[in-house]
Amino acid sequence: MGDVVSAVTVFQDACGILAARFGDTADECGEAHFLCGKSLLELARMENTVLGNALEGVPEEEEGEEEDQPSNPNIESANNLDDGDDDDDDDEDEQGEKNGEEEEVGNLQLAWEMLEMAKVIFKRKDTRDDQLMAAQAHLKLGEVSAESGNYPQALDDFQECLCLQLKHLPPHSRHLAETHYHMATTLCYMDQYEQAVQHYNSSIRVMEARLAMLQEAIDKAGGPESASEDQTELEELKQLLPEVREKVEDAKESQRTASAASRAIQQTLGGASTSSAFSENGASSSSAFAASQIPVKPASAASSSASDISHLVRKKRKADEDSALEDSGTKQTKREVNGKGDSSASDGQQEASQVVFEERVQCHS
Repeated sequence: MGDVVSAVTVFQDACGILAARFGDTADECGEAHFLCGKSLLELARMENTVLGNALEGVPEEEEGEEEDQPSNPNIESANNLDDGDDDDDDDEDEQGEKNGEEEEVGNLQLAWEMLEMAKVIFKRKDTRDDQLMAAQAHLKLGEVSAESGNYPQALDDFQECLCLQLKHLPPHSRHLAETHYHMATTLCYMDQYEQAVQHYNSSIRVMEARLAMLQEAIDKAGGPESASEDQTELEELKQLLPEVREKVEDAKESQRTASAASRAIQQTLGGASTSSAFSENGASSSSAFAASQIPVKPASAASSSASDISHLVRKKRKADEDSALEDSGTKQTKREVNGKGDSSASDGQQEASQVVFEERVQCHS
């Protein structure tokens, strides 16, 4: 009836009574462990929902609040209280927060323990009903792991559940559709959208087969009035199908977005220069490695080592060298006009011009 807290209390009492009578891992305890774990999972979800709703209504601290407080240290304020009292209050607050976190984590942990014990009890028996109960235990274990964010473990449990269900259930069972749906949702959380789409489609196929079976049963019964339960389930499935199909489109869109983002990142990291550094014969890879090993030379040898630097560096420096050449040429002309030019300056200018000319020729070649 939706009273999860009372359900947990009653099932915990039942588990304690049965365990005292038969033992914790007795066959008689399997169903009680399963129902208790299922209720604990719902309780943890309910607490998370209540906590989330409560936090949504909490206003953030306004920026001007600290400015409104008195700045005079002689005036009594919360900041001027005794440090010992502050430490005690902080310790109590931290202890209260820790207790709240432990209680929340404890419900999920206890749910996992109960469901794990139920799974062990059911799986050791070979009957069809017990195997299907083991499948349901796996399903709830997967939900516990998904609730705690352990998606790989959740996927493993859902896969185990599906294997047991495929072995013992007809292809139009709603349990199969539910398990496929949980697997698809978990795969979306793991950014594995292609596999998620496959499981969403599998869930849709199961529901479509279920719809056909229900419609056939209604027709044989003589109409919806004679098969009210089948008609109710038929209407439920008709409402669920569009939602699952929408999930398929969302997963496909997420897959396209992720692919586009991946390509953009590769282009950004790789760039045209990186891609052009690789040739079909693989020879440029060794030259690229050799370029990365260029030693640092002293400033006196900078002009002679210019031809050893890659073409990218040359292109970047071309404009600067042109402007430097024009400036040096103008200064040389001024020296000669003023009568202060000498042969050494002229020789240095000719060498600089020759270096720039050689670099230009190499760029064009």
